[in-house]
Amino acid sequence: MKKFTFGYISHKQQTHDRYLGMSLAQLEGDFDVICTSDVAYPAENYNTMLERCNTEYLILTHQDISFPPDLLARIERTIAAVPDFGALGAVGRDARGFYRWSEQRALFEVDTLDCCFLVTRADTPCRFDTANFGEFHLYVEDFCCQVSRLHGGRIHTLLTDSGEQSDLLYQPGFVPKKLVHHSATVSRQGFGWGRYQEFRDTLARKWGEVLTT
Repeated sequence: MKKFTFGYISHKQQTHDRYLGMSLAQLEGDFDVICTSDVAYPAENYNTMLERCNTEYLILTHQDISFPPDLLARIERTIAAVPDFGALGAVGRDARGFYRWSEQRALFEVDTLDCCFLVTRADTPCRFDTANFGEFHLYVEDFCCQVSRLHGGRIHTLLTDSGEQSDLLYQPGFVPKKLVHHSATVSRQGFGWGRYQEFRDTLARKWGEVLTT
């Protein structure tokens, strides 16, 4: 029986082919895929994926993510270590404000996870807040607050393997050694691009102080 479903929003075919599509083609194990179009914002699409998911876990990922063929085994290893988890991800911020990245021998409990990659239970009672975060910022951080503050779920980074990452990201047959986010949005538009501060203020009004990536 399949345990995992990948959910992603289709934006650019070229980005998909370079990163997520290549990684899915090389991925070991059985899994389902749910893809939605980019006619709406992520929070709405992600809620749709939660409703459509027929496996135990839903992996929500951006298209500009690469990961190694044994990713599902790594996720299962993390779940075995923290079976009461509420959400898992690649990078987050902990209670002291430190950035915590997935590491080989360390599980980090964090307050919030970055939106680039998120693993949650398909039967979670939480839903992405489309009323307050109906654009591109902080919808995952709000989801993490729901998971931890309303439902007591623990939020962790993944157990992964160490290894140097090749710069040859576009070559056919490229196999990444770790999960990598290739986004150029921040470098091109700045950290607080678009309506970021507006949604940051909304997050603070809803939950108080929230440490984010």
